[in-house]
Amino acid sequence: MALEPKETLEMESPIPAPPGLIERACELVRTHPECFWFRHPEARIRHLEDIRLVVEHLREYGDRRAWRAAQELHKCLSPLCKKTS
Repeated sequence: MALEPKETLEMESPIPAPPGLIERACELVRTHPECFWFRHPEARIRHLEDIRLVVEHLREYGDRRAWRAAQELHKCLSPLCKKTS
């Protein structure tokens, strides 16, 4: 049984998020800073995985408004995830 070379076992590259979705996620991070206490000030939202993290933290640490915003953002994210899967 032959082992595969290390290069073929690399992780998949992250999927870039659409600019409109990035803009909305950044706005929510600014609006609900209490949900992103861990976030470095210079961190950037660039990939779909970053958007998923925004949704998770809005749901987990936010109030009702944050939770609703997370639901709206997740609705925008869902069709994109299905296309890339």
